[in-house]
Amino acid sequence: MTVRSKTTLKIVQPEVEEMEAVLQDAAKQSAPMVQRLASHRDKIDLAVKELESERFDLISRRDLLRRQAEAVEAGLNMHIEDIEATMRLYEGGLNSLSAPTE
Repeated sequence: MTVRSKTTLKIVQPEVEEMEAVLQDAAKQSAPMVQRLASHRDKIDLAVKELESERFDLISRRDLLRRQAEAVEAGLNMHIEDIEATMRLYEGGLNSLSAPTE
């Protein structure tokens, strides 16, 4: 059986070498296309990472602005409440307050 295998391999060997040559030629022709595809893929990956970074930056800025706006609103509400309390004092008359006892 081993002798037959060796004989069969010798008969098939030229076809195998021919196929290897065809495959090597195809690989040489496809290599530039594969490189271009890899280059485009890398560019797309870079663009996606840049967009994700920009998205994160914008979300951070939005959250910061939201917190600042809430702080400004809270401060304005405190001033409005203080003004309203002062107005109530004036409207009620300062004399209606009990004088502090000493």
